[in-house]
Amino acid sequence: MNIVRQQPGPAFPGPAAPMLSGMSSTPPGGCQGDSPRVAQARSRAAERAARQAARMHLALWGVMILTAASVLQGRPYPGVTGERLVVSLALAGCLLALAIAALARHTGKSEAATAAIPLILGAGGNVLALLQSTSMMMVPVATAVAMLFARLRPRLAVLLAAPLTVAIAVITAYVGPSRDAVQNAGASALLCVVLGVAYVFARQARLRHDHAELLLAELEDSREAQARAAAVAERTRIARELHDILAQSLSALSVQLEGARKLAERGEVDPALRRLIVRSGELTREGLADARRAVAALRGDDVPMGDQLTTLVGRCRRDLALPITLSVTGQPRALTPEANLALYRGTQEALTNAARYAAGSPTTVVLRYTPQSTTLTISDHGRAAGADHNGAETGVPVPPVEAWTGGGNGLRGMRERIERVGGRIHSGPAEQGWTVEMEIPA
Repeated sequence: MNIVRQQPGPAFPGPAAPMLSGMSSTPPGGCQGDSPRVAQARSRAAERAARQAARMHLALWGVMILTAASVLQGRPYPGVTGERLVVSLALAGCLLALAIAALARHTGKSEAATAAIPLILGAGGNVLALLQSTSMMMVPVATAVAMLFARLRPRLAVLLAAPLTVAIAVITAYVGPSRDAVQNAGASALLCVVLGVAYVFARQARLRHDHAELLLAELEDSREAQARAAAVAERTRIARELHDILAQSLSALSVQLEGARKLAERGEVDPALRRLIVRSGELTREGLADARRAVAALRGDDVPMGDQLTTLVGRCRRDLALPITLSVTGQPRALTPEANLALYRGTQEALTNAARYAAGSPTTVVLRYTPQSTTLTISDHGRAAGADHNGAETGVPVPPVEAWTGGGNGLRGMRERIERVGGRIHSGPAEQGWTVEMEIPA
């Protein structure tokens, strides 16, 4: 037997911003130990935050255009002297603050630096509202209030937004007609409050959605873990029962057969009967080894696939008189106990079929490890014409290759085992013989 071994976090209102009402933000990158389901929940949360930020950035560009158009149409015009210079400076401050806020993609700054941009926008908007008595000047101030709630802690945002709101209310009441002073002041303050509160509720709703989805993903993981634990406990119970009943019975049978062998050696017993007793003892010990292997698979013990195949091929070469060659290629990897057992039983069935339908035919067993899968292929060259099941020449013609499947129960059992562990199996004629290929994804 020859064995061959070959060898983006958005800034406004990004997920990094502090959450409201005691909730904690979910980092888009997640934790290194996250399960795939939790990682997907975090990814979807980051995507929702990015979409919300993109919509706000688009709104900021709209406010910038609206503010510039309103100032250029108002009186006094922007200029370089007197009030016109003040209008120019206030407009420049508003446009610069809006541009920085719309282009920014990170919030990793101090609260003072973060608050500076909306404060500059709000101050510039109040100056423009004082010098140009147009209702559109409320928009930059209301936008500044929304930015404060987007980027700062709620209490600090309220402390900074209150002076801007009071200032725009007083200015609109002062510059407007005296009979509408209260109405103008109320409208200005209401716009700031509505924008701030609307944004707070929208952001809270998104964060609660993110939090609920994350909890649901963790709950699904917990349920799966409980189901796996229950399955392991049940398999352990079955393994214990199998060991206590089958393994112990086979052990007792092995002892009895060993005693029978010794008695046969002492007495005048036909040599054929003595050989039969010896072989029965060997088969009992091999059955015991198979039972222990099944118990190990049920308990989840890891047995290298290559070692199992080496033992199996050696037994088949001796018992089935098959010239078998085993080769292992690629970098070996650990498989699940269920996958190991499925491949082992599939190989056992395939070699038995080869001995039955292609007695004496050279047979190859190839175990291939690739980055994508683990593949086990068993191929024979077919039974020569005129050979019986023991390889002796007869005058009886052999059945066609298509008839070599027998009743199909063995192949059906192989397929069920492989598919149960997520693999696939292909069996069919190849050249003059038969090939069985089993594949387990990595």
